[in-house]
Amino acid sequence: MKIRYVVLSVLLIGVLIVGAVFMMPKLISDEKATAEETSTTAVTKQPEPIKNNLPDTTATTAITVPPEMQTVIEENTEEIYVDEAGLLAGSYPSQMVPLYGVQNVSESNQITNASGKPGWKAAYVSDYSTDEILVFYQNLLASAPDYTEEAVSESTSLKGTVSGYTISITISPNNPDKTDMVGNSAVSIFIEQV
Repeated sequence: MKIRYVVLSVLLIGVLIVGAVFMMPKLISDEKATAEETSTTAVTKQPEPIKNNLPDTTATTAITVPPEMQTVIEENTEEIYVDEAGLLAGSYPSQMVPLYGVQNVSESNQITNASGKPGWKAAYVSDYSTDEILVFYQNLLASAPDYTEEAVSESTSLKGTVSGYTISITISPNNPDKTDMVGNSAVSIFIEQV
């Protein structure tokens, strides 16, 4: 019986020694790998600097206002927004697509679309009804050869190409939760060079 315990003890000690011999190099290499990972993660890539928030390109097509559009603008001069506070984006073509019945301008930026073409976007809130604003912009864009109008729910989207620019205008009831402004109507305008 004693021999059995001695043999079992020697066998157990042998298994522990063999296990230790095979496991020690693995533990040592894991420590080195962890130390290397820590040192490499300490070196992080610096983020790209923020651009100056201007579009990558500027408009190259000259803006010419067709006589039909000019007539609509002249007939509504009193309701046309004059940007005395400098809220509109630089070189916004208000001579072609003016803001009508403005209470507050919520956004105006120069943009570069996905294909690299320059343009502008503007959004504002008005005390005028959506129907009053819709009539103005319908008359303004009606002369565009590809003029389209689409009503979805309570919003109406107008689109047309004038003077080498695609003009998209959406008129909808104002939602103060989205615009943070009080008013009856919200208008979004996108102008992109073709």
